[in-house]
Amino acid sequence: MLTSVLLRRGGAVVTWLNHHSALESMRAGVPLAQFDHVGIDGTLLSRLVRAGRPRTTADLVLPVLLGDLRDLRVALVGSSAAALAATSSRIREDFGHDVVLAVDGYDGLPAPGDLRRRLGELEAHLVIVGLGAPRQDAYALALRAPGCLVVTCGGWIDQFSQDHYYPPWAYPLRLNWLVRLYREPRRLWRRYSTEAWRAVLLRRQLTAYVVGPGQAPAAGQGRGGPRPGAGDGAPGTRGTPC
Repeated sequence: MLTSVLLRRGGAVVTWLNHHSALESMRAGVPLAQFDHVGIDGTLLSRLVRAGRPRTTADLVLPVLLGDLRDLRVALVGSSAAALAATSSRIREDFGHDVVLAVDGYDGLPAPGDLRRRLGELEAHLVIVGLGAPRQDAYALALRAPGCLVVTCGGWIDQFSQDHYYPPWAYPLRLNWLVRLYREPRRLWRRYSTEAWRAVLLRRQLTAYVVGPGQAPAAGQGRGGPRPGAGDGAPGTRGTPC
C-alpha cells in the first residue's frame, strides 16, 4: 500500500520514528508536519502514543519498495564507505536498480542544497538517508524536490550491508530490538533502558508531538496532496526528478 501511495506523488519525504528518534526529534524541534508520511517504528512508541496504525519500519518497507519497482535511480546518504559499497552492490544485484550516488555520512557530507542540485543532475528517483535522528530528518526535508522520494532509514544501510543481520525469527516475534542490542550493546543499551523509561515519563509530550490534534502518523500530513503519476519523475516516466 505504501508503495502505491508514494508512486502517485510527484515527490515526497518520509520518515519513521521509534521512542529514541521521537525524543531526539522532539528535543530538536523537527517539524513533523512537513513530512508527507510519518511511520511508527517501535512497539513502545506505538503503545505510548496509541497511534492506531500498524507498526512499520524502514527495514521492512525499503526492500519491498525496491522489489516492487523497476529501473530506479537510487542515491544513498549516510553510513561508512564500506557499508555504502556493500549496500550499493546488493541493491544492484538483488533488485537491478542503478545506484547513482553514495555519500559517506562521516566524511565530506555536503550541504543539503548542494546535494539536492547534484541529485537533480543525476536524475535520482529514490534517496535513502541514514544519518541518525534528528540530523537525518532535517537533512531529508532539505532535499525535498519534485519527482523524488526521500526516505530516512536509521541504521538500515549498515544492516543491509550485512547478510542476515536479523535472524528469521526476529521480526515475527518483534525481537529485532533485542538482536540490535546484542550486536551493538555499547551504543544501544541506553536506548532500551534509560531512554525507554524517559519516553514513558514524557508520554503526554510525545503524543502531542507525534500524533498531535487531529493528526495521525503515516497519514500524509505534509505539504501538498497526491499528484498524478504521469510526468512526475517516477521510474519509466520523463518527469522532473529531484
